Amino acid sequence: MKFINNSLIKVHLFNTNIVTDEVSIKTCAKGEVMVMKELDILEGIGSTPFNAIYPMYDGKVKVGRPDKRRAVQIDQLERHYLVGRDIEIQYFLQQLIDGGQQGRILNLYGTGGVGKSYLIDEFRRLAANVNAAFLLMDSRGFSHTPQDFCTQLLRMLGYPMEKLQQITEPQALLALCHELLREKAVNQKLVLAIDTFEDMSDMELWLREVFLTQLYPEILILIAGRFPLQGMWLSSPAWRHWIHRMPIGDLDYLSVKQYLERSGISQEPVIKQIWMKTRGHSLTMSLIVSTTMLQNIQSLKLVDETEVFEHILSIWLKEAPDDNLRELVETVAVLRHFNQELLSYVLNRQVKTDLFQRLVGLSFIRRVDRGWILHDLMRDAISNELRLRQPEHYAGLRKRCIMYYYNKMTNPSKQKKNAWEGVEWYYYIGDHVVRNFCFQKLTPHLMETLNPSNWVEAERYLANRRSNPKEVCLTLQNLNTGEWIEYKISKEEGLYPVKHIHLQELYELDRSIVKLMRDQQGAICGLTAIIPIHTGTLDYLLTHPLSSAYFQSLNVHRLKELRVPNEQIAGYFVKTVDVLDFEDEAIRTTAGLSIVSLLISSDYVVVGPPDLSFLNEFHFSLGFEQMKNVAHYDYDNNTPTPYYVLDKRGGRQQDYLNKMIESFGLSDHSKKKDDDMPTLSEREKEVVVLLARGYTNQEIAVEMHITEVTVKKHLTAVFRKLNVVNRTQLVNSYLKKT
Repeated sequence: MKFINNSLIKVHLFNTNIVTDEVSIKTCAKGEVMVMKELDILEGIGSTPFNAIYPMYDGKVKVGRPDKRRAVQIDQLERHYLVGRDIEIQYFLQQLIDGGQQGRILNLYGTGGVGKSYLIDEFRRLAANVNAAFLLMDSRGFSHTPQDFCTQLLRMLGYPMEKLQQITEPQALLALCHELLREKAVNQKLVLAIDTFEDMSDMELWLREVFLTQLYPEILILIAGRFPLQGMWLSSPAWRHWIHRMPIGDLDYLSVKQYLERSGISQEPVIKQIWMKTRGHSLTMSLIVSTTMLQNIQSLKLVDETEVFEHILSIWLKEAPDDNLRELVETVAVLRHFNQELLSYVLNRQVKTDLFQRLVGLSFIRRVDRGWILHDLMRDAISNELRLRQPEHYAGLRKRCIMYYYNKMTNPSKQKKNAWEGVEWYYYIGDHVVRNFCFQKLTPHLMETLNPSNWVEAERYLANRRSNPKEVCLTLQNLNTGEWIEYKISKEEGLYPVKHIHLQELYELDRSIVKLMRDQQGAICGLTAIIPIHTGTLDYLLTHPLSSAYFQSLNVHRLKELRVPNEQIAGYFVKTVDVLDFEDEAIRTTAGLSIVSLLISSDYVVVGPPDLSFLNEFHFSLGFEQMKNVAHYDYDNNTPTPYYVLDKRGGRQQDYLNKMIESFGLSDHSKKKDDDMPTLSEREKEVVVLLARGYTNQEIAVEMHITEVTVKKHLTAVFRKLNVVNRTQLVNSYLKKT
């Protein structure tokens, strides 16, 4: 065990546990023997009493002689740093003390470094605390044969070595194991734990069908490894009945904060940076904290974590030893969600099913609704390493992803587009701001429409925002370069999003406008006001702050297009997207996805956000265009604030998609062969689009700032190029193609 300025990296201090009827004996790494007796728990460790956290504790722990109390101190420090596992601990205690269901098998599983061994150590301490025997069989400590398994177990049970060496028959060893285990379980609660179970596949059948079936049912079995018990364990109703799955995932933010504060790190910016870097992965967090505190004794500052991530990757990649599997792991690190079809497209070859099944069976890959995903930490680390090692290959993989979803969204055979394909499209075309705002958290917060039952909360939220302005320094990482970029928001700028928000006014305009964001604790943490554009809202948009300057700039014909019946929607105006904390990933993700969802559901979106650099980058990256010669001054009455518009109406969807892929140096040659529109000049295309909207020649001239004679010349050229003879044929031809 290493201690670095109150932070610790866990290593195996003891390699053998021997339990007798009277006392617990530990064989240390150097062969020393320690006899365990009762002693009061050490005081002064942690701010919360352990019996308050775990009500079943009696406040005592097994420790050695006074000169051996270092082991006790180590145990208590490890318990002090154990966070975020209360549910698993309480369930284990229930099974241990109350008895639970006889024959129960606890299946503890999770990816490498997630904290399984640390939790098993706590289970050992809990067992000692209630005078239960705890036998830990780590598969790395013996050869994987039934004979060696039984021999190791008998050693742990304290069976004399001279007698053990005289037994040569495997069946005799097995019978002796069951006999001694039964004797112990009759007199004392007994836990038998098997760790690193993924390495025991060669004797899994024997364990299940021979060893476990003959065990005394009072014995509590714990099987731990990177993967859940599968196959016959689940297909058999009998085994499935006994197994209780205990998946161990990454720690949440509050648990990470608790761990860091116990480690002496209380600075909020450092806590958030460690959280963003580690994603709550236990071993990564422990190593980064230890390295940080070792190298910054006087002034705490997060150090370069390159070596830490290399170490974590080496642990994870032990599951993918061959080159073919590692290539797939590297490829899916560039992807967000993936399946066999996408993976084959990106690699430009068919990925065989057996290889794909091996890939998705890795412990750091999990199944989600629309495919599979790689562990966030793994994806970030591998993609960053791949980008540095093979930058052209990395860029090529990302471009193939863009084209995959481009083809999905332009597929004429699909009558209805899937929203999730649109979300994936924006993930791949988005820059670092879009990814940080929309795709850092797979599960965003819930949004609910403003209504009488949450009205008071909404008013309280706005009052709190207005009365407690604060400066914000938002630090976002460019995932393509690894660079960290700071964006600063002043107190005044932080109030802009709520300056012109009046709930009663917006609620009376349209009850769907205001939506509230709730965090996991149920508190309001954000608010959006997105106004649907139709007859019932257009007069408001023409006369109220934030929107009036833009809508007053539109000509009569364009306003007429927007005056659709109330039950229809011509588009949306985003009045505000406000959040309580820009630095909170889940809040950012929810806010960002509120804009992305608009772009998927609507062809016309107008925004006039505060003129902040990261918001400008966000909208440009999504394909918005800044309006020329139109701005509002409604935030501070002094600064011109631009509008951004994304208009895909009238068949402009294809033009928009083409523009976005062209920004990556890509093009879709296949569609140009069957489409006559690319033969037209940009001005001629614009004339055709306006004509299809019903504009007269005079209105087209006004819209394009040209003469009516020039409009007629453009139309003549278009008739000739598209082989049509009048306006009706031209419009029909255009509409068919779009």
